[in-house]
Amino acid sequence: MIQMVFLDTDVILDYLENRNQEVRDIVAQLLFFHNKGKIILATSVLNLAELIDKEFEIHFIGWCLKERFSYDETISKLHRDERLYREISEKNRKGIESRIEKFIFENNIQILSLSEIEGYEELCNLIYKRNLRSQDAFIVATAIQNKATYFLSNDSNLTGRIGDLIDTYNLRDKNLRESFRKNVLEAI
Repeated sequence: MIQMVFLDTDVILDYLENRNQEVRDIVAQLLFFHNKGKIILATSVLNLAELIDKEFEIHFIGWCLKERFSYDETISKLHRDERLYREISEKNRKGIESRIEKFIFENNIQILSLSEIEGYEELCNLIYKRNLRSQDAFIVATAIQNKATYFLSNDSNLTGRIGDLIDTYNLRDKNLRESFRKNVLEAI
């Protein structure tokens, strides 16, 4: 059976925004293996929505920094100035959509969701027993229900809470990143 690697939003952002070169290199290797049919790369529909949202935030905050707004002004404008947010978003929309579409759709990354009954039960367990936020619970439940082999994230809090449910790697942690390279990438 072919292995499925589930990518959390922060891992995809590291790749798209070239934020962390070591994580970017791992994602590039995964894309290579995925495009050769050796693995399946997947994410959830919620990760896709979060990716769009975070890309808009990144571009908005980048604009604010370029305009030399203070941290407080930037956060205030991000949450309260809808007109400015829409204006900056529209300026960057085509570029953001193009990058996301190229990454997700041109690479045929699977976009997964939950089925009703099983997903609901898994969500309850993750929220009540693991104390996950609803968004994280949805993402993890999607990975588990769709039988992902590996769950890659940069969120140490999240990966620490679910490590016994699914083979999880925090790619920002040097030791876990090296473990993933050695135990997974070299074996593919």
